[in-house]
Amino acid sequence: MTHFTSISAAVLTRHGRFSGTSGRPWLIVSQAGADQLNKPMLSVGTVGRMRRGECLYYYQPLPADGGGEISDELTGPGDLYFRLATTSQDLWEPELAAVWGNSKEMGTVPLALDLDLRCGLSTDPNEGAVSLPVRRVSVGDDETTIHRLLMVVVTYDAPYAGTDDPIALRVTTPRGTAVDHMITDTPQTDLEIDTSNVYLLPVEEPFSRGELRDAESAEIKLTIHGTDKWVPKKIFLFGLGQPSEAPESVVTLVRSHDPGPLSADPTEGVPSLYLPLQ
Repeated sequence: MTHFTSISAAVLTRHGRFSGTSGRPWLIVSQAGADQLNKPMLSVGTVGRMRRGECLYYYQPLPADGGGEISDELTGPGDLYFRLATTSQDLWEPELAAVWGNSKEMGTVPLALDLDLRCGLSTDPNEGAVSLPVRRVSVGDDETTIHRLLMVVVTYDAPYAGTDDPIALRVTTPRGTAVDHMITDTPQTDLEIDTSNVYLLPVEEPFSRGELRDAESAEIKLTIHGTDKWVPKKIFLFGLGQPSEAPESVVTLVRSHDPGPLSADPTEGVPSLYLPLQ
């Protein structure tokens, strides 16, 4: 049984004209019929905003003991579930939501993921629903075949921490290159100061975490293509276990905090980071 020390989420708002909101969206985590976490997402630990086309990263530490404890001891699908909610009439249209927990025993544990949310959120019944569920996923292991990647990055709130240069992720296994993808402009505010971003990345050759763990030649490499320095604060990389739009299992590959600045200018940073497996 895993008791979580924190819950994190990344939520991407659709890019439609009226998709963003000035309201206060909430994350609700329920277990055994009781809400263990029920707080607005625009609070301490938030990076980003609920504007159209933007990603919000939310971090909530949990009590070390006592009330509000959340565990991953499951006996049925209703034992641990997640919902996005609103208390505003200002319609909000989330598109993607990922939720994960962190524990001392297991590190980062993927808990819920929806890649194509279709329901708008509003307290006005003519516009949407007050809340919607985020679909639970199972935790993949070293044998799970990975068909796509989900990367979440948070950029520091500091002068010159953001960049306009593209970054690229490359995953190499003993069989060759599995992922080689350049991240350029998206509808999000990409890699700017005090922003968060979420990216779905294609996999050229499906692979497993076990392949990366067992071979000296295997690596996960993040590279910046330019001299405009980027200073990431957090990098999360998850492997999705199915090629469809609704993966059943998710594997944690990387959880990196304060990896250091990236720049092709050696006086400002390093051109590439080798991201360690969790």
